[in-house]
Amino acid sequence: MPGVEAQTLTREYQQQVLNVAQLIARRLRITAMRADVDDIDGWWDQVAPQVQEEILTGQSALARLARGYLAQHARLEGVSLVAAVVEPDPEQIATSLRVSGPVAFKTHMADSGSETASVRTMASQMQGSATRLVLEGDRQTTMQTFQARDEVEGWRRVAGRSSPCPFCLMLIGRGAVYSKATARFQSHDRCSCKPELLYRREPEPPEVRRLSEQWSQATAGHSGKAAIKAWRRYVTGQRAGRTE
Repeated sequence: MPGVEAQTLTREYQQQVLNVAQLIARRLRITAMRADVDDIDGWWDQVAPQVQEEILTGQSALARLARGYLAQHARLEGVSLVAAVVEPDPEQIATSLRVSGPVAFKTHMADSGSETASVRTMASQMQGSATRLVLEGDRQTTMQTFQARDEVEGWRRVAGRSSPCPFCLMLIGRGAVYSKATARFQSHDRCSCKPELLYRREPEPPEVRRLSEQWSQATAGHSGKAAIKAWRRYVTGQRAGRTE
């Protein structure tokens, strides 16, 4: 695993990018809470350009920060590295925001008939989507650097919270990824994990080995979706036990 200085840098940088993403996401939530429920499409046409620009600006800012972080992280590990340059995808951002915005409002309205609840649902979904979209600036820069640079051997998922969700714990427990052909960083709305690059093959750290063992025990006799369901029950039960 990376040295102590590199790990410290990753933690500090991870908190920095999360602060940026969460600040933008909170602003989008406020915007959503002020939606005109009598004309949701008209409201969206009015606010969408500003909302999309805010995401584009945040994503671009985190891509620039990521390039600096990756170069510094590599130096601490004795490697000279030039990070990949990643450009935001405005169309993908626009689509994601529309789905979590007016589409989410209309879907919830059709199910509940409650304007108040539908606005809150839309605001929550937009906040989560915005967090993920802004963090793509960092994640895509890191993953494209991994794929494009021979100096990078692999990457490992690093949790951004003290209690990651079961999905993220499952992926962390799978350990380092060394295949450039199949590498893809999986995330979800409000996910705070990030990939940390590795410059040599190395044994898994104790916490990863422990998660792998727990997965094997919790999912014994299960596969596919059943295994994931068993894992979620296991993690929820473990956490409930700690709070009793």
